[in-house]
Amino acid sequence: MQELLDVYDENKVKTNKVVDRQEGAIFQDGEFFLYSRCWIINSDKKILLTQRNLNKIHGGTWEPTGGCVRSGETSKQGIIRELKEEIGVSLQEKDLTLIKTIKEIRKTRSCFRDIYLAKKDIKISDINFLDGEVINAKYVTINEFKNMLEKGEISQWLSLFEEEYYKIIKG
Repeated sequence: MQELLDVYDENKVKTNKVVDRQEGAIFQDGEFFLYSRCWIINSDKKILLTQRNLNKIHGGTWEPTGGCVRSGETSKQGIIRELKEEIGVSLQEKDLTLIKTIKEIRKTRSCFRDIYLAKKDIKISDINFLDGEVINAKYVTINEFKNMLEKGEISQWLSLFEEEYYKIIKG
């Protein structure tokens, strides 16, 4: 399936360029794509993590739901779609708060990562793995999260969430 992505400049302004992700799009210096991720925290202050399909890059690791924002979507629309496609969870824009944007500069695929928060009580039994991207889900405490990070069960770049977590639960 074709997945078209808008290209952004270094200031996160859309250019008029669109690329096909499936064709292994290579971005030029100063070109970025947009990615969104959603941290879901329940009323017990536990974090919802999903496990990547074993056949994907970093297969078997745990993470919050996320993905590339498609051409024509906002990052909020993109994460709402990803949550529905990957775990069968329906959220609305009003449920999401942008907590951080990260600018990642890489050799061939630089991106902006918009990180959202949703404070929601979603039952694990209500989660459906619809598109095969993820294979499992669980809630963890912040201490369990840190332990998973230390064991390499979570990608190291997600360690940035620890600081945000403490801001979130105090606010």
